[in-house]
Amino acid sequence: MTAETMVNNLLTEACANRISDIYFLPRKDSYVIEAKNSITTYTVAEMSYDETFSIMNFLKFNSGLDISERRRAQKGSFSYVYQNGDVHIRISSVGDFLNRESLVIRLIYPQENVTETDVDLLNFLLPKANQKGMMIFSGPMGSGKTSLMYTLARSIGRNKKVMCIEDPIEIVEEEFLQLQVNLEAGMTYEELIKTSLRHRPELLIIGEIRDAQTAQQAVQAALCGYTVFTTIHGKSKYSVVQRLEQFGVTKFEIQNAVNLISYQRLIPSRQRLELFTDFLENEDIVEYLQNGNQDLNWRNMLTHAKQCGIIETQVFEEFVGG
Repeated sequence: MTAETMVNNLLTEACANRISDIYFLPRKDSYVIEAKNSITTYTVAEMSYDETFSIMNFLKFNSGLDISERRRAQKGSFSYVYQNGDVHIRISSVGDFLNRESLVIRLIYPQENVTETDVDLLNFLLPKANQKGMMIFSGPMGSGKTSLMYTLARSIGRNKKVMCIEDPIEIVEEEFLQLQVNLEAGMTYEELIKTSLRHRPELLIIGEIRDAQTAQQAVQAALCGYTVFTTIHGKSKYSVVQRLEQFGVTKFEIQNAVNLISYQRLIPSRQRLELFTDFLENEDIVEYLQNGNQDLNWRNMLTHAKQCGIIETQVFEEFVGG
């Protein structure tokens, strides 16, 4: 069986089961391939080094990575067609201390039609999304924050100039001008934000705030009257404010730049994954910065879900802290 056939079989099976991540992990005499969905991680197969190298080399070649490099961290991407839709495939590889290469595949699926719950969520967010200033979408990896951000952008971006800066581009949107970070070419978040503002976008999407420079540029854009959407990894809506302060953003800048912070998690219920969202609006941000007061909305939501039998006690205990 060729490497191409093995990769196609692997990706087809992953798409059919809505797998989000596939891991190639080195062991003493073999490689373990693990798959992760929204609920659990499980072992798919155990393969010899030669079989695994063939698969990884094929994936790296399609992603534009250096096949001969097995130590240095690399990342790339390509599109995979599944059931007439493009699944975005992100590849990340790095070698361990024994020079054994590991590789992770991230599968990003086309957005599906919104549910009634999503419609209610969008109706709540739309008036705020049309305001000048910044909206921050937070939550851990895989919580759907980028998907929500893009869905909202499509809703308000009709007949508007929308620019996106990401590392890498996760969701391809033909109607948006999308720029990808490329450190080797000097295209950092900071430089691309400066460049994008010269285009005077009516909506600027910044994929993620992960350092002080990006935070400062994003906040300055919002203070200058641009509408800015961005994401931050955090464990609660209040941790987003704390991270901005760690990045050197002043209380005054936060109060005047940030309109709303959204925190979300996909939590397993008895029947499916449920989206739980918690919000911090501008007046709540000001109150928190001035007095340190925190509400119990997140705990109360999960407590109500447990009492109604939507989630089990074990799930409540796992997610109640954010």
